[in-house]
Amino acid sequence: MKRNFVFTLALMAICGTMWAQRVDTARFRFEYDPQLSNFKKINEPAEIVDTFKSKVSFDYYITPQRLDVTFEPSKIKPLKVMLDPQKRLYRNFIKVGFGYPITPLAELAIHNGISKKYSYGLNVHHFSAWAKPIGKTMKQYGYAPFSDTKADIFFSRFFKKQTLYSSIGYSHEAARYYGYEVAELPDSLRAYYTGDKYKDTLKHQFHHVRAEIGVRSNYTVEEKNMKQDVRLNYDGIFANFHDMENHIGLKSFFAYDAQWLKISGSQLYRLDFNFDYYNNVWNRGDSTASKSDSYVISPELFAHWTFGDYQVKLGVGMAFSRAGLADTVGAPKERKVKFTIYPLAELQLGVVPGILSIYANLGGNATYNSYQSILYENPFVKPHLEDLHFTRNWVVVQGGVKGNLVKKLNYNVFARYSYAEDMLFYVPDTLAPLKNQYDVAYSDGGCLNVGLNLNWEVLNNLTLHFDADYWLYHVDENFKNNYEKPLYKPALEFAFNGDYIFRDMLVFNLNFNMGFLAYERRWNKEINAYETKMMKPILDFGLGVEWLITNRFTAFLNINNVACQHYAKYNNYKNMGINVLAGVTYRFGEAKLKRGKTAKGRK
Repeated sequence: MKRNFVFTLALMAICGTMWAQRVDTARFRFEYDPQLSNFKKINEPAEIVDTFKSKVSFDYYITPQRLDVTFEPSKIKPLKVMLDPQKRLYRNFIKVGFGYPITPLAELAIHNGISKKYSYGLNVHHFSAWAKPIGKTMKQYGYAPFSDTKADIFFSRFFKKQTLYSSIGYSHEAARYYGYEVAELPDSLRAYYTGDKYKDTLKHQFHHVRAEIGVRSNYTVEEKNMKQDVRLNYDGIFANFHDMENHIGLKSFFAYDAQWLKISGSQLYRLDFNFDYYNNVWNRGDSTASKSDSYVISPELFAHWTFGDYQVKLGVGMAFSRAGLADTVGAPKERKVKFTIYPLAELQLGVVPGILSIYANLGGNATYNSYQSILYENPFVKPHLEDLHFTRNWVVVQGGVKGNLVKKLNYNVFARYSYAEDMLFYVPDTLAPLKNQYDVAYSDGGCLNVGLNLNWEVLNNLTLHFDADYWLYHVDENFKNNYEKPLYKPALEFAFNGDYIFRDMLVFNLNFNMGFLAYERRWNKEINAYETKMMKPILDFGLGVEWLITNRFTAFLNINNVACQHYAKYNNYKNMGINVLAGVTYRFGEAKLKRGKTAKGRK
């Protein structure tokens, strides 16, 4: 009690010596509403980095052991493969047929078969038409028979490194100048040309004799040896008006594959040497004859490199030519030798291998417009065609794209331009009494050709082929003044062919040929002069079917010009219209099937 009393007195003494703080009156407003902020939660677990690393060490020992890794494969039984029956091969066949109107057909092919030493055989073909004019349209024109006969014998001898080959052939082509309207003839001429006595005066035929012999090497591209092909050939044309042409030619090339440049791929160096000589004799009908001699020598030297899908060709070509004109009155023989030089270049780039390739080439040539080539192209030219020239292509440029769009669809889109001296055109012979014969005319100028080629094997038994061409000719002023337009040259051409095999028993065929925008020179009796007009289009559709009765025996039926269009490629030379041809084919001369050697028979 006393202790508490003392503590209280001491406390009061201390408090009595202290100054108190002055107090003022203050008022506070408590309107603050505290809120928590929306902070982003951290969901990642905490990572504790332990800086302390404990080392564990202990002793161990592995006893070596030998493992058994031997392997014994299980026995596999061989598969049993059935032998495919070998198809019988027949080296000969004979084909005969007959059609409307009166069109016989005959073909024969004979071959010696498979041999390592020899190859020889015979081919014969004949097709003709002899019917009188049928139908309202064809009866307006003259009698129009024709005949086409060919026969060839060939022989080849195979050696280890060379092959000797040869052939002899004969062709007979017969036609008539039927391109005149019978009603337009005076009575005197009508009896003269349609009667039995003088009807052969309109007959135009020629015989063609040919022969060839040559030797070529058998080396493959991979073999580094000199490769060559040297060939001599003869062609003789003998017309029924005693006009004839003799042609002797030499065609050869020498090539060598070498790696002179240190680059990958193949390298080919080649020399081509060609020589052609033409001798023409024209019978004027007055017991005199005119002659002309023409020749051309054309060497070419170039190199060709192949690097995978890329190809390059560089070279130069030359032509020394002389066209000898017939020694007619007022036209002395041309004896000057003309020299033509042109580059040779080619470039092919495989943009997408096997699908898209781009190519371009550059070249030229000098080609003789021979009597033989003219007769096969236009059998209605006039007799004694003495004006034959060389066509000198100073430059030929071509380029395009080709490849495969889809499986087994091949395409080629191209453009070709050539500038030439003395391009050949057919023009009406103004001296022909019936206005039904043709002469030749020449013009300097250019020719542009844009084309498309498609080949599609849609299925194993369906194939389609389509061609389209556009032609544009540029002629000189002299030709324009005389004829206005390039004559008998369609500006647009289309061709199609399709084959379908049904169950290895029937083969169906569909085809057509079309030509548009061609011009002709036609005699206008009202103005008593020739005038240039556009020709009617060429529309020719055909159907065919072949019945494979047996491996040896088949039958066929062809229907040509289904639309019965009496189109004409030259003035008044109308097509006969629809024609039907039926026949059979028989194969014979069965080739022997060689059996493989048995195990006992092998040495």
